[in-house]
Amino acid sequence: MDPKLTGNIIAEKRKALGLNQIQLAERLNVSNRTISKWENGDGYPDITMLCDIADCLDITIDELLTGKTPASRIIEAEKPCAINKDKQKYIFSVLFSISICLSVFSALLGGITELYSMWAFNILFYTHWEIMFSAVSLLSLVASAIFFIIGTINLKQNHSNSEIIKLIKNKALFLTIISCIFPLTFLARILDVSRYGVYMPYVMVIAVAVLVIAIAKIFKRINDYGEKN
Repeated sequence: MDPKLTGNIIAEKRKALGLNQIQLAERLNVSNRTISKWENGDGYPDITMLCDIADCLDITIDELLTGKTPASRIIEAEKPCAINKDKQKYIFSVLFSISICLSVFSALLGGITELYSMWAFNILFYTHWEIMFSAVSLLSLVASAIFFIIGTINLKQNHSNSEIIKLIKNKALFLTIISCIFPLTFLARILDVSRYGVYMPYVMVIAVAVLVIAIAKIFKRINDYGEKN
C-alpha cells in the first residue's frame, strides 16, 4: 500500500465532492490534522477506517487503495450521459418538427397570399387581410427559427460540435429551403407593384441563384468544419 497514492486519492475525491479537510474530518470523527497527514502521505489510515473513508468519498476500497475505477462503475457513469444524449436528441426532433410545421405554414399562408395579391391587386398591401396574413407568416418564420436554435443549443450540453453538425445539417438545409419561400414571394410582390415590375422575372432568377450559391457555400463550410472536428 502506497501512502502517497492513497493520500492523493483522498485529496482528489474530497475536492471533487466539494469538501474541505475539516468537513471530511468531522464525517470521519478524526482531526483535520489527521486528514492533512493522510493527503500529504505522511501517515496512513487505520485499516479499520478504510470502509468509512471509502463511503464518505463515494468510492470503493479498491479505488481508495489503487486509484483504479472498477469497470462496473465506469459503465454506470456512462449510462446517464447516454440517456441524456438520447433525451436531447428527442427534444431536438420535437422542436425541429415544430419548426418545420411553422415554416411550412409560413410558406403556404405567405406564399399563397402574395401570389394571389400579385394576380388580384396592383397595389402593395391593398387589403387588411393581406397585411394580417403577411404579418402572421413573418411571425411564424421567426418562431420556426427560434425553435430550431433552441433545439440546437440544447444539443450542446452533451454533444460535440461534429456530432451536432452531423445531426442537424440536413435538417437545417431542408428548413432553410422551405423558409425562403415566403420571403421570395414577398420580394416578387414588391417588384411586381413597383415601376420595375417588368424586370421582376429576371430579378427573381438572379435572387434565387444568389440564394442557392450562398446556401451551398455556407453549408459546405459547415460540413468541412464538422469533418475537421
